[in-house]
Amino acid sequence: MNNIKKRYGLWTGIAMVVGIVIGSGVFLKAGGVLKLCGGDLKLSILAWFIGGVIMITSGFCFAVFATRVTKYNGVIDYVEVATNKKTGYFLAWLMTNFYYPIIASVVALFAGSYFFKMLGLDIGLTDIENFIFAFLIVTVIIVMNYFSPAISAKFQVSATFIKLLPIIIVAVVGLFASLIVGSEYGIINAFKNPATGYDINFGDAIKKTSFAYEGWVCATAINAELKDSKRNLPKALVGGTIAILAFYIIYYISLSAFLGNAGTIAEDANAPIAVFQTIMGKFGVILFSFFIMISCLGTVNGVSMGCCRGMFTMSCRGHGIKPEKFAKVSGNRNISFRSCLYGYLCICLMFVIWYLAMHNIWIFGHLGAMDEIICAIIYLVYVTMYIYIMKNFKDLNVFKRFIVPLFAILGSIFFTFCGTGLYQLILQKKVNSLIDFGVFMILFVILMFPSIFFYNKNVKEETIEESNLIEENPQI
Repeated sequence: MNNIKKRYGLWTGIAMVVGIVIGSGVFLKAGGVLKLCGGDLKLSILAWFIGGVIMITSGFCFAVFATRVTKYNGVIDYVEVATNKKTGYFLAWLMTNFYYPIIASVVALFAGSYFFKMLGLDIGLTDIENFIFAFLIVTVIIVMNYFSPAISAKFQVSATFIKLLPIIIVAVVGLFASLIVGSEYGIINAFKNPATGYDINFGDAIKKTSFAYEGWVCATAINAELKDSKRNLPKALVGGTIAILAFYIIYYISLSAFLGNAGTIAEDANAPIAVFQTIMGKFGVILFSFFIMISCLGTVNGVSMGCCRGMFTMSCRGHGIKPEKFAKVSGNRNISFRSCLYGYLCICLMFVIWYLAMHNIWIFGHLGAMDEIICAIIYLVYVTMYIYIMKNFKDLNVFKRFIVPLFAILGSIFFTFCGTGLYQLILQKKVNSLIDFGVFMILFVILMFPSIFFYNKNVKEETIEESNLIEENPQI
């Protein structure tokens, strides 16, 4: 394998975690979660806290692995150590062909819709003009990742700071809500006066918050290019996930403080726009749309950084399509052109599938939740890592070795239970979610089938000790 340049620092790692998770979902789910919690802000905050705990405990377990395992691509390396090389290979194929392309394409579509909203044009998420614009966005980002990874990293850090601005603005106006919009508003009143007339569905509320926290794992894709990765990646994973939980809770409390719980539910996805419009008028709508567009672009960039390295990760292990060619990096750029191109084509394919899904064409109409389903499947794979920690990392204390991984296991199982439609089928008697999962599995089998032809059985199976992957008694 070519030597990979250690180009990224701690701030890029944190920006990958925070910048990928905080996309459009944080700004669109306030009303929905609050409504599912019966209009009670306290219960809503609990739902966000539980979803955050699932993310933080999972991130902590990844951080434990990051202090001990450093090779090509974090999550793939960790699963490979916890299971075997074949499982790691199939996970790499799954993330390269499904996870990264699905997330990058759908978030690019959201970025496009907010771009047109910023311009005051009546072009929605599903319009062909938005698909063309989203395609151009991804093209520019992939080109940027290939020709200048350094600029891509700087953009990721910048986008992360920019996307935090609307959260900070909402937090500030929420603090002074009683002075701005009237004495019946404010943080105290938001907790005292729940919205009435809504049934509680706490399970669905937790599901929504769990999916809103998804994406942090993409940060491990730059593991091999992160300076002092055994120190910086754990800091990024733990620090970033905790910061996200704090940002989310502060944001949602402030939103209800400014609009009231009933107002937040009524405005739903438009709740933050209503705040900006109240304090800044029409300019506020334009400004907020700009912030969300940049927020989405930061997510697309972060996921694309992982997507560009997907086939390269497999090739470095001697697997995948023509590994001897895909493992070659291009000149001083230290990134594989073929791997970038392959990732780009996978994203383009997902654009086509999203278009068919959003326009309810044939069975593709059942693929509208494929972003949730692919996350649910991958989280089930992570359970192998958490079990491995409990069985093998004997130098850890009881809390780190057993309690945190146990919470991560329970969270992952719940995530999978909801994402595959079993929760909706068993508790809500909804069959459609299970049908959606079945159709997705057809697509899954079709796109995973070629992987069996590109697994190289002749690659030498190194042991953990031979490859020096495990560091004894690391600190975390």
